[in-house]
Amino acid sequence: MILEIAQYLSEKKLAVMLANPMVMVMNFFEFMSFVVGLIYWKKFKNSYLKWFILFLGYNFLNEIVAAVFYVFEWVKYSNIIFFNFRYLIYFVLLFSLFYGQLSNQKFKRATLGLLIVWLVIYAYWFFTNTIWIHFALIPGIVGGFFLMGIILLYFVESINQRSVSGIQTDFFTYLSLGLLLESVVQLPVLITIFVGWSQLTDATDVRNTFFNTIKQVSHIASCFMYLVFMYGFYRSKGPELIY
Repeated sequence: MILEIAQYLSEKKLAVMLANPMVMVMNFFEFMSFVVGLIYWKKFKNSYLKWFILFLGYNFLNEIVAAVFYVFEWVKYSNIIFFNFRYLIYFVLLFSLFYGQLSNQKFKRATLGLLIVWLVIYAYWFFTNTIWIHFALIPGIVGGFFLMGIILLYFVESINQRSVSGIQTDFFTYLSLGLLLESVVQLPVLITIFVGWSQLTDATDVRNTFFNTIKQVSHIASCFMYLVFMYGFYRSKGPELIY
């Protein structure tokens, strides 16, 4: 009986993994970005960017644990709570990192203001929804647009105050490029999937192919983002990252 159960779970897990191999590829690059960050840990150990490296490890582990809970059906409804909680860590960390990196006081106040507004939105969503059933769509979308705005502030400040060589050796340049690349693709996909795809009830609907295709595109964008992070860990200089 135990062997039969183990075989059933193994087959189910394999089916889930093979159904979307692009997710496996994305998770590989995600894990490798964490590994590369650890390799160059000495560069960043005296800066707040060490928390970003640790976040990459948490993010990968969160994906794996969420997948295990889904496959073994250890949650009653879905594993969506793992991703809802991740949003809180993700946006607070990134907003805080850019706040610490910016030197223009107006830009810093703007970043802090956006963080406070986002926290209010997240708190409202948290207390008005069931976190293990409902996906934090609004906090995710708003946070993504806020983050793009903050990244643009960082680029404006960098162009006005720093040399080209200084920009090229700053990890925040690569962090910003990677995040901007993913956000430009991910936000429209996120809105389309949860507003459009979630409304389809017929598995044979031809629109399923379209939605699945754009979802794969978002995974590809994430892969490129992690590649940018890996190159940034290698290319950047540690001393410029110390606060």
